Amino acid sequence: MKFIRDPLYEDFIIIEDNLLKVVEHHSFQRLRRISQLGLVSYIYPGATHTRFSHSLGVLYLMEEAIKNLQMKGFRIDKTLEFALKFTALVHDIGHSPFSHALEMTILNKKHEDITKIIIDKILRNVVGNEISEIAIKIIDNSFELKFANELISSQLDVDRLDYIRRDAFYCGVHYGLIDVWRILKTLTITNDNKLAIEEKGKHAVEGYLVARYLMYWSVYFHKTNLSIQAMLYSLFKRLKDLLEGKYEVPLIDKIKILFERGVDSDEGLRAFIMLDDSDIFYLFKLWSDCSDNVLSDLSRRILNRKIFKVYDEDLTIDQIDEIKNKLLEKGFDPKYYLIEKTAIDTAYEPYNVDGDGSIRVILKNRNIVEISQSLPTDTLKALSRPIKKKLLFVPF
Repeated sequence: MKFIRDPLYEDFIIIEDNLLKVVEHHSFQRLRRISQLGLVSYIYPGATHTRFSHSLGVLYLMEEAIKNLQMKGFRIDKTLEFALKFTALVHDIGHSPFSHALEMTILNKKHEDITKIIIDKILRNVVGNEISEIAIKIIDNSFELKFANELISSQLDVDRLDYIRRDAFYCGVHYGLIDVWRILKTLTITNDNKLAIEEKGKHAVEGYLVARYLMYWSVYFHKTNLSIQAMLYSLFKRLKDLLEGKYEVPLIDKIKILFERGVDSDEGLRAFIMLDDSDIFYLFKLWSDCSDNVLSDLSRRILNRKIFKVYDEDLTIDQIDEIKNKLLEKGFDPKYYLIEKTAIDTAYEPYNVDGDGSIRVILKNRNIVEISQSLPTDTLKALSRPIKKKLLFVPF
């Protein structure tokens, strides 16, 4: 058993012996070297926390959620309890450096799928077959007890409850203030085994959804962060194009193996669990002096924080064509230097209360309603409207 201090929580995070084997495994220790927010530290310098600390925080909140549900008489047997804690701990183990940019190009696989591969091929030997199978079903949202899936991934899950608070804390912003204890203490389970909130917790959940909205538009969708993500995507897209064209590019073996064989292969999986942020920064330095002008220029820009300019107003086709012509005049290939992106987020998506995904509230009369129907204001109705921004990123 190990006791770990965390700046977000007053109590120690207690790692039981059966989970300590997972924490000490090299595939999990890699998360110490994977930034939680990529290059958000270019905007908020304090945002250097890792997926390792976030994963421990999610484990802690899962333990608290299970404890509160068991105190209310809900039966969660030892096997399911361990499976839930294990899944909470390893839910992000499939993240790569600069996750989404690398996923969409070189890896060509989502981090959730990589997580399932790591559980199946590596951690199965640590926790056994039964726990591994339950964890994979929970990640797939196919486990028969719906509340188990929803504790890990839903509009109100322990993952979001930790990362919104943690990211706000390390960014130094005050948008992520959530009454997480009130939410956890009012969690309950419906007769058809779905997660719900007691009526007395509805305002804490309302506050959480407002905090999520503010964090998305102030941090995750900060226009400089979106510009950096767009540049990373262009860089890895250029790398993929060069590799597919059989051009000589300075590489490390891990990236070469992942590109040629994929993370599904034994060699690819071994390469993946050794890949971290330091490898990619090393490659940026290598590429900054390479013979390919696009790869070298984008690498230097990222290393030196020379971020693309963001146009956040709607541009006409003629205006975009004019920008393309300017890029060509300056020697920039629009394929990599003109990036169009739509940022869209809905802070809360109300569904039919019987469907998967809605946040359910059990009223004092035992009726179950979707949360926006239980509140006296239209806050959640406003948050349920999608916000969409069209953005254009160029070097000037």
